[in-house]
Amino acid sequence: MLQSTKNPLVLFLMFILYGINYIFSKKPRVPLMIIVLYGTMFIFGFLENIKGVSYPLIKNEFGVSYETQGKMISILSTSYTIFVIGAGIMLRFGAKKVYFFGFACTLLAALSIYFSPGFWTAASSLFILFAGFGALEIAVNSVASELFTKKAALKMSLLHFMYGSGAMVGPKAAGILANPAGMGMSWRQIYLLTIPLVLIVFIPSIFTKSPRPGENREAGRNADRDDPQEHNNFFTALKTPSVWIFGITLGVMIGLEMASSNWGGLYFQDVYGMNPTTRGANFVSTFFVLFTISRLVSGFLIEKIGYMNSLVGSSLIIMIIFIAGFALGPTGIYVLPLLGFFLAILWPTIMAVAIRHFGYAAPVMTSAVIAIAGLLNAGIQLAMGYFNQWIGNGWGYRSCLLFAGILIFLLLVFKDRMNKKVRVR
Repeated sequence: MLQSTKNPLVLFLMFILYGINYIFSKKPRVPLMIIVLYGTMFIFGFLENIKGVSYPLIKNEFGVSYETQGKMISILSTSYTIFVIGAGIMLRFGAKKVYFFGFACTLLAALSIYFSPGFWTAASSLFILFAGFGALEIAVNSVASELFTKKAALKMSLLHFMYGSGAMVGPKAAGILANPAGMGMSWRQIYLLTIPLVLIVFIPSIFTKSPRPGENREAGRNADRDDPQEHNNFFTALKTPSVWIFGITLGVMIGLEMASSNWGGLYFQDVYGMNPTTRGANFVSTFFVLFTISRLVSGFLIEKIGYMNSLVGSSLIIMIIFIAGFALGPTGIYVLPLLGFFLAILWPTIMAVAIRHFGYAAPVMTSAVIAIAGLLNAGIQLAMGYFNQWIGNGWGYRSCLLFAGILIFLLLVFKDRMNKKVRVR
């Protein structure tokens, strides 16, 4: 798909990578590790959100029920979570090994998907793909938690801007390739064509070095409560109450974020008869355009407004958009993509709070937070499948109203607790 550095998209991507890192680097020569960090997030967003087009096509080809589709999505989320846990344990051997494992899984999955003859063999290949996502998630956040110790929300937002860039391009490219009026490719061929894109980032990752715990943190920061060796065990992190508070809150956030790409296309296809390769793909792509813009610009606002105020305010707006979007029926396809802007604020902001809160222990602690959040998200996606099956084929996506209300409640409790435990701007 992207086979030459002369390709305009590759050149544009490299320009963004160097530009962002120049802002945060004291030296004009940017470390290769940072290039890989941002490039990995682009690949992650691209590959993960092809599903906005591929999932409806897989369901249509094999004629499976909503319940079965929900089970597949839940299993894939569970795969992601299992390998988040495994990657968290692997961190003691260095983030580079976790990177290698993640990229190996994505390459193997893209190849095996092409040869999948049935629904569950395709699901098995996607299971491997999501295993790679889990490993890359931990590797990226581990390195970021070591590097982004000042203006963490701004830098995490820019990092996740790269995810949004990939997520914006992924479903649109998949829609064009799959549309009979366009390339007319199968969903299998689309995944196969992602291999060159993965290699663009995988090959440079071979030459990177992982930061040592605490080497990039300013002297004395959180030193009275966070020694770099004190919390270096993933299972010790799971015994920490604040890890569970962060994890549950983040899990609901992820559930809402993934709902649009997992269930939005199906919602507009099955409730209003819209084509998933055209209007459905446009819905997901527009969602991620706004998602990406938010990740690029919102970090500056978050630093001024405050982390917790930004989280609570965004969640209230998300609830309002869901209410308006569902009330408008088919016209809601023009309103619900607005969710992308405000959902994009949640993950990097709460991770910035976690980096501040856990200090030197952040790499291991945040890996446990992500694992807990992934498990909860798997349950949320399964619940959405059951809602579609048992109540009606529009109620999986509509249940986001319920989860948005839960998130607002959790954040208000979370804000009160965090204000008592640690100063958060």
